[in-house]
Amino acid sequence: MRRTRRELLALLAALVYAQPDGEPRIVPDQLVEIRGTIEKVAAGTARGMPMLEVVEGERRWRVWLGALRYLIENDFNPRAGQRVVIRAFRVSPQQDEVWAAAVTLVGSKRTLRLRDEFGRPLWRRGPGPGWRGRKAGKTF
Repeated sequence: MRRTRRELLALLAALVYAQPDGEPRIVPDQLVEIRGTIEKVAAGTARGMPMLEVVEGERRWRVWLGALRYLIENDFNPRAGQRVVIRAFRVSPQQDEVWAAAVTLVGSKRTLRLRDEFGRPLWRRGPGPGWRGRKAGKTF
């Protein structure tokens, strides 16, 4: 009986740590580059974060940015009509919905990094071991 209880506790612990944190799981090898024009900027959408609708030729992309607080702290204010280059992680190969890793506003040559090379949000980082700072300007 004791062994079964340990196995059950181990299973429960694994399930607790495996629960999603509100964002889809990002696969690092699903990185795409989008070159297009912002058609719409939506703040405070269903997922609680700003989103861009970007047109690239005939294709429309829904690009989730990050925490609004992070965008404000970095003085990042994209507008409809601006040309952009976006490096983003696909959540699913069949969808035109992505999570932005870096967004460059072409006219101003301004780039904001939103996620690291593994898809982890930069706005969730804080001082501590391995912290590279929030306003890191280099892209990966």
